Amino acid sequence: MKLSSLLAGALLLATGAVAWTNEDHEIFDIVSALEKAEGKGATFYSFLNVTKSVAEKELSKAYRKRSLELHPDKNPNDSVVADRFARLGTIAAILRDAEKRKRYDFFYDNGVPKWRGTGYYYSRWRPGFGSVVAGLIVFSCFIHYFFLVMTYFVSKARIRQFQDQALVMAWGETKKPLAGRKRLRVKTGDQEDPLGVPGINKGKPTGPGSVIEMVVEGEKVYIVEDGEELLFHEGNAVWPSVKDTWVPRTIKNRAEIYRNLTSPSSASDDETTTEVITTKDGKKETIVVPKKPKGPMKGVELQGKVGGRRRAVKPRAPGAKTKEEEKKDK
Repeated sequence: MKLSSLLAGALLLATGAVAWTNEDHEIFDIVSALEKAEGKGATFYSFLNVTKSVAEKELSKAYRKRSLELHPDKNPNDSVVADRFARLGTIAAILRDAEKRKRYDFFYDNGVPKWRGTGYYYSRWRPGFGSVVAGLIVFSCFIHYFFLVMTYFVSKARIRQFQDQALVMAWGETKKPLAGRKRLRVKTGDQEDPLGVPGINKGKPTGPGSVIEMVVEGEKVYIVEDGEELLFHEGNAVWPSVKDTWVPRTIKNRAEIYRNLTSPSSASDDETTTEVITTKDGKKETIVVPKKPKGPMKGVELQGKVGGRRRAVKPRAPGAKTKEEEKKDK
């Protein structure tokens, strides 16, 4: 009997989850507020210091006694007591109404449901702009992934179609393989292929009138690209990943661009090296000179004038005077 009652209660909770009334929602709100203020497990009856089987007359007496304890006149300037007094009136009104008390007793016996029907959580939690944007981004990624999956199946079907066409062109309608290999040059139609076929043109769209080179050997079909024969089969279509959706892909592309911009170039013009030279007075000093650039103009910066025989120019020691300065001193 007890088991059947529990099953009936569970069934009612499941079937009525999307049909809670406004009175039910009111009970849910008060139960949540009561437990938050008085502690976990607080009930309407415990708040009135009575039991569930209390009669209506005793309920009224308990309410009057409790209201005297929590009356704002006896507790001036106490907002917490004022809230409890207001909540007491609402609870007493529910328990005095036979139909509402019956509904509360049902939730008292079976527990307040966690999922309280469409609109309940929205009435207690209003999503902000950030939450809405995040939700739209996640939803758009889900839609994008759905289209990627559909494209996967379409690509497999198109690969099979190309294979059948190649086999028919090579071996006839029977598609019965003959000895040897058959080379084909297939010209696409006048319409551009916006989707592209995995295995053809590296999966990129092909323009109208493009020529596709194929090699048929037995039942195998190969695509010739850049002088290389690549096996053309359904495995060319790859099942999509979540990373292929637009948000992860955009983040990855931006990260690669940033990494390329911030990474130092291996052939930078301002690379330098150090050299140790000996001055006229016999002291050794270390100077920093730019590296000789690579390429056709290699070494031009450290040589004499361009044209004719080139002579190497020795780096000037720190503190040494130029020829013009020596003439002035004389």
